[in-house]
Amino acid sequence: MFAFIADLIRNRINKPDYHKSGFHNLDSTSFDSTLIYDPNLIDVLKYEHSELIVLYESMWKQGFEKKDYQKLARTIELFKVDFQSHILKENVKLFVYLEKSISKEQNALKLVKTFHHEINDIATAVLPFCKKYGITPYTLEMEKDFERDYLQIGHVLKTRIEAEESQLYTLYRPSF
Repeated sequence: MFAFIADLIRNRINKPDYHKSGFHNLDSTSFDSTLIYDPNLIDVLKYEHSELIVLYESMWKQGFEKKDYQKLARTIELFKVDFQSHILKENVKLFVYLEKSISKEQNALKLVKTFHHEINDIATAVLPFCKKYGITPYTLEMEKDFERDYLQIGHVLKTRIEAEESQLYTLYRPSF
């Protein structure tokens, strides 16, 4: 059941240096509205994908499978926070840059805008899952529905991560 996740994690990069990428400096007083290419951004985003996958797997292996619903709820909460942070980073650092830097490449721009629009659909699927299962105690209905909902979220994540890494991230390059 988890083979696709193992494939995604294989050959992953080490944790990127957030200090090199400038993420630790983001605050409202020092924000520079000019578009700056961050050579570490894609590595950071890919690393975050692998972290989301680890948390996703942990929901099943460490929580649901063992019927440890407290641990499951905590893992889902961590997943939700990391997921929201990742989406925010993509919106602020990736999509804004791409939409400006490739504005004259109509086909590429259309792809970027499609990905950008779809991120809301992904959040619409993931966040209700987190809300529903990120609480305790678990009811019999929650236990019965969890596997189905979990697998649906896994499919959404797998499809999105594969598409981002094979199509979207390849468009991120310095603009001259």
